[in-house]
Amino acid sequence: MGKSVGRSDDEVGERVARVEVRRPALATDPRLVTTHGIDMESLLVLTALCVAISGLLQVLFALLRLGTLVSFVPLPVVAGFMDGLALLIAIAQFETFLGLAHGGGASGIANGLGQVKVGGLALGLATFALCWFVARRWRRAPWGLIGIVAGTLVYAIVTHAWSGAAMGPLLGAASTGLPTPPPLPKLLSAGFAPILQAHLQDLLTTAVVIALVGSMDSLLSAAAVDARLNTRHDSNKLLMGLGLANLASAVVGGLPVGTSSAIQFAASGAGGTGRSTGIVCALILIFVLVACGPALALVPVTVVAAVMLVVAFGMFDQWSHALWRQLRAGSRDRDALWSLSIVAIVCASTILFGFVAAIAVGILLSIVLFVVTLNRSLVRSVSSGETRGSRRILDPERARMLRERGARIRIVELEGALFFGTAFRLRSEVEALAKGCRYCILDVRRVTMIDASGAHALDRLASRLASAGSTVLLAGLSEGDRHARTLRAYGAFVHGNDGSWYPDVDRALEMAERALLDEAGAQLPLEELPLEGLALLQGVDAVQRESLRALLTRIELAANEVLFRRGEPGDRLYAIAKGSISILADVDQGVKAAHRLASFGPGVVFGETAMLDGGGRTAGAAADEASVVYVLTREGFDAIRGGEPALANVLLLNIARELSARLRFASATIQAADR
Repeated sequence: MGKSVGRSDDEVGERVARVEVRRPALATDPRLVTTHGIDMESLLVLTALCVAISGLLQVLFALLRLGTLVSFVPLPVVAGFMDGLALLIAIAQFETFLGLAHGGGASGIANGLGQVKVGGLALGLATFALCWFVARRWRRAPWGLIGIVAGTLVYAIVTHAWSGAAMGPLLGAASTGLPTPPPLPKLLSAGFAPILQAHLQDLLTTAVVIALVGSMDSLLSAAAVDARLNTRHDSNKLLMGLGLANLASAVVGGLPVGTSSAIQFAASGAGGTGRSTGIVCALILIFVLVACGPALALVPVTVVAAVMLVVAFGMFDQWSHALWRQLRAGSRDRDALWSLSIVAIVCASTILFGFVAAIAVGILLSIVLFVVTLNRSLVRSVSSGETRGSRRILDPERARMLRERGARIRIVELEGALFFGTAFRLRSEVEALAKGCRYCILDVRRVTMIDASGAHALDRLASRLASAGSTVLLAGLSEGDRHARTLRAYGAFVHGNDGSWYPDVDRALEMAERALLDEAGAQLPLEELPLEGLALLQGVDAVQRESLRALLTRIELAANEVLFRRGEPGDRLYAIAKGSISILADVDQGVKAAHRLASFGPGVVFGETAMLDGGGRTAGAAADEASVVYVLTREGFDAIRGGEPALANVLLLNIARELSARLRFASATIQAADR
């Protein structure tokens, strides 16, 4: 403005017009310059307005629940941000710690090493050592306050005894009292409207940047505090608090408010927990600013720097430090190296380019990590009918036939989200895994979500495998559950499940086993078996069979009818002539809701263990369908042993063969699983 003195009004008006077009910086706007200098009132009002708008935006973020997005930031990004923040705090103290002028940076420190005040450096080192020792020895002691008081006393004693001692400067007198609010009525004045209109775009842009950067900075700091102190914060409540705090700060002409992890770590180290800690810290800070100005003026700067160095060293992320120790010990885990690389990148960005760049880098790395995660396989485990069988217990011959054909059944357990990012890889992987099998069971119980692409991928996969001779069975699905509704909503399996959906892998395996037996011509009998068809009576001649018939009781069961309950005496064994009987964990909660432990088909003997050892029933039993069973009591068996020992020996041999076949099948399953 000084150069325009003496020019014509037209020249000045032309210059002002050019300045308006270019939207000058706020502090250099000619309209804010008066005969008494810069119009500080208008400048403060505009600044307060910017802070208030950023606060309103943060309140809006909280209402929209955008704070939960921070939970998607990977731990290495949070750790890198925390380490960078700790290093920034430490670096900011070095000039003060060495007694040099501020603002010189690394070059200033290098050029000023010859001007280091030895006395101040010694005092700072002693204060640092004292704080570090107290913090390690007595964790709940106020080590920071102890260090400041001790350092201040030493400074006073030394400077009093040796007036020429170079101990560095003091903090000096600070502004005390409550802040003066900006003149908000200025907003209504006629001359303020053109200024506001000229800077409104910059004002809004700055407010948005403050709101975004301040929110991300505070949320990342809070996440780092959670990781370090094993706490849990509500991100949306934190945003709401930040927004309201910025509104309050704007009213009194304050700067934007943010979360200080250094204060939280210091408070935690002193034993502070809960919400009351923050309130007490705020009240103490207000008291110190209002009433303790003369006392603060006596504190040496180097003592404060030493305390802040201890705080900074205590803020380093422990998880990344543990990873570093693991790598130094000789570990070459690729995931650990990748995590530490991300920590280093975010940390370096924080130090070299500031918080804004670090947040941008962190968001970018979060996206990269997310994409990398998408590229991982959804296949959690793969097994076959050789290593895994259903809980349907078959007679020894059919069990042997299934074991020989077990490779024709493939069980693929999935885990994670099935959506556009994973659908193609899943389809290609399962097609390769299902090659050569007759039935491919996909267990979707651990699938967290299915989108339209995922639903379409499952539908196409089933069609492609069907054309290759493999049938897809989906386990972990039942009509009405969330995954079933999703598949229906996205038009997958539009012709119904066609018998290919099952509530669990066990039921799907049983269906595949039945189908393989049918293909081998060993279908389970539908009609009632005669006595000679029961495994219990194999090798029994006609005379012995008639003797045994008199001791057997025939029982007909309706579907879901309970045969026995857990805790009942185990004084009889059963042989199934028709239908199916399931052993259930607790039939008292309902036959359909009870957990199935095993199922037995026609010809199979069960309940023999409890009858032989005299123990009680450890589970219940109920009919899956209309069934017929023959019952032999312990009294009846004892009568056979006493009257016809040869028949008793045959029965015991048949029971032993049945048990042996089951054990052999279990052994083969375990051996195949270990290969």
